[in-house]
Amino acid sequence: MGKVNHVDTDADKVLNVSEKDVQKHFDSLAKMGNLGPSLDDGFLRAAWSDEESQAFEYIKNEAESAGLTARYDGIGNLFIRTPARKNDKKVVQVGSHIDTVPEGGNYDGAAGIVAGLEAIKAVHSSGIMTCKSIELVIWRGEESATFNAAYKGSKGAFGKSFKGDKGDILKNEFRGKTLEQAITEQGFDPSYFREQKPTINQEYIDNIFAHIELHIEQARKLETDKISIGIITSIRGYDRYRITVAGEFDHSGATPMGTEYRKDANLAIAYMQVEIDKLGRKYAKLGNDLVQTIGEINSNHELNKQHGIYNNAITKVSGIGYFSLDIRSNNQNFKEAYVNEAKKLIKRLAKSKKVDIEILPMSSDNPTENLDEKIREIIACSCDRLSYSYQPMSSGAGHDAAIVAQQMRSDGAYVPVGMLFIPCRAGISHNKMEFAKTEDVVKGANVLVNTIYELAK
Repeated sequence: MGKVNHVDTDADKVLNVSEKDVQKHFDSLAKMGNLGPSLDDGFLRAAWSDEESQAFEYIKNEAESAGLTARYDGIGNLFIRTPARKNDKKVVQVGSHIDTVPEGGNYDGAAGIVAGLEAIKAVHSSGIMTCKSIELVIWRGEESATFNAAYKGSKGAFGKSFKGDKGDILKNEFRGKTLEQAITEQGFDPSYFREQKPTINQEYIDNIFAHIELHIEQARKLETDKISIGIITSIRGYDRYRITVAGEFDHSGATPMGTEYRKDANLAIAYMQVEIDKLGRKYAKLGNDLVQTIGEINSNHELNKQHGIYNNAITKVSGIGYFSLDIRSNNQNFKEAYVNEAKKLIKRLAKSKKVDIEILPMSSDNPTENLDEKIREIIACSCDRLSYSYQPMSSGAGHDAAIVAQQMRSDGAYVPVGMLFIPCRAGISHNKMEFAKTEDVVKGANVLVNTIYELAK
């Protein structure tokens, strides 16, 4: 991007979104995928489900009623755009998702879509002439909790592989249905995934002048510090593994303790968890950006049947077990080095406990180490003009914006990407208690509309 021109703010129009419309959208989306009669019952708008498609259609209808154009690509991503204002093919994009994890909330992803829609409507209805079009992209299936892969819509749109996934992603299942079946049932074409065929061509990428995503923080720093806006400097990447540990079933009473007698899978897993935690804490204390989580232990029903987990019993030495390992950092070189060290540690512990292991890659994505500095400056200027407090911060969670940031233009430059966070109550997300105040969403949308207006001028 070029140099930011800081214009006379008194001479420039400050745009605002409609709080009434923001609340209306959340009230409407609350009826789509709600698992009970109240918001407290949680949501499930799974990737390529009827509920996700219903939410897409709602946003599409709202956009078209406001005079915006809308189209789906071959895999079901939705693109909403202002009519062309001048002879410039460049576009300023706003993007996010609208799917949820099982028993998730109504704000993760959806806050960015609601804010983005109202921001684009505000520019369009103002009558202000812009050189560039403004576009809202709703990506399908961002959450990895469905079909065991994250960023399905955005990565599919750019024809990217799902590295780390074993086999054909279209065969991945969620609640008895393959991803291929889900895509087909919603009227879209799964062959784009099979052939890694992009729906967004190189010319389109070349014309993305900037891409911005608004999201709830998914942590409690903004709320605790009483800050309105977080301006994101980096987005962590991740490596995810499933570690299967195979020992031998033996009688719990008759078999003496000790590795000379027992090959105890559960005991080995316990040691691995403790030692991996110690390793992670050591490197974090040295100032490295690192978080790691063991989120799943013998808790996947299909895997339990496949591996014979139900053969474990109170009166048996454990013969089999597995756990997941999610490692995240905003520094790719460090992440790669740490992952290798963690694997070596697991292998050493397996040998010491005389068990066999399989370290299976589940998925992986590189961090976005630096979001576009000029976009960050414009977001900060928008906050200043609106008298909103703000602070720079990194994103611990992954987002579709990171996928966009990996796309290279023909001139060798990457697509400029920015992100802003708004507070969410107690930092809770991916949970039925997830909540963001309407006034906080409106503040984020106000920053967004003034930022995209500045970029589109």
